[in-house]
Amino acid sequence: MDAYLICPETRKSLWLGKPIRSDEKDGTERTRYYHRSSSEGPWNHERELLNMVLWKFLSDHARKDLRVVFSGDFDEDVYEEIGSEDFEMRAYLQGWPEG
Repeated sequence: MDAYLICPETRKSLWLGKPIRSDEKDGTERTRYYHRSSSEGPWNHERELLNMVLWKFLSDHARKDLRVVFSGDFDEDVYEEIGSEDFEMRAYLQGWPEG
């Protein structure tokens, strides 16, 4: 199962990765973080390009409702995915934040 940050109004999505979960002391399960790489790959917070894409996505969607959803919980075919590959992330960031 993959997780996405989506904007239903603009129909844009950002792949967050696989939810990494843990059990809490009260017996509930919670998502601790998301991971886009293989287990040997860098953590999301260590990926400079991904972090820039996330901040631009947040800026582009200011004052809009954003949701974190799992694959299957939204119609992925009607959403434009932002930055699934490095070259797409660079294209999305073109001229940002300067212009």
